[in-house]
Amino acid sequence: MLGNDGKKDKFTDQIGSSARALSDYFGIGLQIAASFAFFVFLGYLGDMRFGTSPLLMLAGVLVGMVGMGLVLMKTVQKANREHDSRTRSR
Repeated sequence: MLGNDGKKDKFTDQIGSSARALSDYFGIGLQIAASFAFFVFLGYLGDMRFGTSPLLMLAGVLVGMVGMGLVLMKTVQKANREHDSRTRSR
């Protein structure tokens, strides 16, 4: 299956690394969405229990947004470190 210059093998490696990266970012997106929904839902439940509508839900939105920002910053920093290590190794 390999060509004379190994292009097919290189193509297969690129597809595998792309699929791994895609699954990593899909997982991050799922984590962000789930944590945001969790904090909004907790705020909503708190509002229903204590009658403070919409204060606790808005607090949940803010906490969820801060959490999303932290996850995104962590992801970007990790991607930058990986990119730097790949460019240094060349």
